[in-house]
Amino acid sequence: MYHVEIELDHFFQRAYESGASDMHFDTLETGVQVRFRIDGRLQHIDTIPMPEGEQVINRLKLLSSLDISEKRLPQDGRYVWNQDGKSGTIRMSSLPGVYGESLVCRLFWHDEQIRSLEELGMPDAVRQEVYQLLARPHGLLLVCGPTGSGKSSTLYALLQELNGDEEQVITLEHPVERIVPKAVQIGVNPGIGMTFSKGLKSILRHDPDTIVVGEIRDRETAELAVQAALTGHRVLSTIHTNRATGVIERLVDMGVEEYIIRATLIGAISQRLVRTYHDGTYRGRCGLFELLSIPKDNHEWNHIEDHVVCTLEDAASQAVTAGVTTTEEVRRVGVLL
Repeated sequence: MYHVEIELDHFFQRAYESGASDMHFDTLETGVQVRFRIDGRLQHIDTIPMPEGEQVINRLKLLSSLDISEKRLPQDGRYVWNQDGKSGTIRMSSLPGVYGESLVCRLFWHDEQIRSLEELGMPDAVRQEVYQLLARPHGLLLVCGPTGSGKSSTLYALLQELNGDEEQVITLEHPVERIVPKAVQIGVNPGIGMTFSKGLKSILRHDPDTIVVGEIRDRETAELAVQAALTGHRVLSTIHTNRATGVIERLVDMGVEEYIIRATLIGAISQRLVRTYHDGTYRGRCGLFELLSIPKDNHEWNHIEDHVVCTLEDAASQAVTAGVTTTEEVRRVGVLL
């Protein structure tokens, strides 16, 4: 007899032990294909035949409070996994397909340690510039890059550098991935109306020094973030752009006036994650970082690229020269040498 709960626990346990960031359950003609994303690449784990595969999909939907009777529309949910002292928050997303539903589980392990900027692979020269930006009492500092480029890890590393003893640090996240001592962390919950924009309005009434917004994804959140920076707060967030200088155009596209961006933006970090190369094989990952550092004065907005301290190409070239990764790997993440 197929025990769905036991098999799922095995998958979660294996994902935990391998450090997987995502689990994919895709319904194909032959059954449900199970894959883990490890070090940025999907790896085939198993194929569950029918009808057991459908039982696994339904069980995952139940655990994350999705409607198991609804198979035609996408759904999103959450689930907290606990087993033998190990735990994690699972963000679940379903999509209808030709042969049945596909589920992706984004995994946030609770005991995963927050890594420092140095541990993430940020070079000394870039790191020192970032420290200077964090020392400014107000302004907008953004982390950007495509999905899966490690933006959240960098945001947590920045957050760890702040003085939580003498400053009020408040975060707004979806979900809260890791606990940061001395920070007030708030989870977004759109289902009950707790959106990024609504949460940000409330935070501004809570005497913050630093506000950390998990992601700027719409006009209202963008406008509130820059207004918070304009009124004397330090604001950290992530945004989807490919290059550091692209954050300006992205904010303008969201409806933020360019003169307000010029008055608030102090810097942007663009990044990619590449697999590291050891003894002829890839194992683990590190970041490639591009930094836009805008001086306090005498800055030239018409030639904003003059304020880029290190480009992604520079970072990639240094990593390849040092033997940390390979030319093929940096090209895989879209950086051309």
